[in-house]
Amino acid sequence: MSDRERDSAGIAGLSYRTIAGLVLALVVLLFVVLNRDETKISFIVFDARTDLWIALLLAALGGFVAGYLMSRARYRR
Repeated sequence: MSDRERDSAGIAGLSYRTIAGLVLALVVLLFVVLNRDETKISFIVFDARTDLWIALLLAALGGFVAGYLMSRARYRR
């Protein structure tokens, strides 16, 4: 079975990779929603007080964007 066939197999027409991504996104979203306390954020040259969920959401979005950009770079080779 090739990689393409393995990725296309799945549930309800979705690949296992897509299902795993959706589950991971749901877990991250749940984690963000459950952490709503205010906290101090220190980032290189500045400090800020903000809700923890905002900091977690920005970190998660940064991780998703970095992963997306890195996967695109892999396919360009």
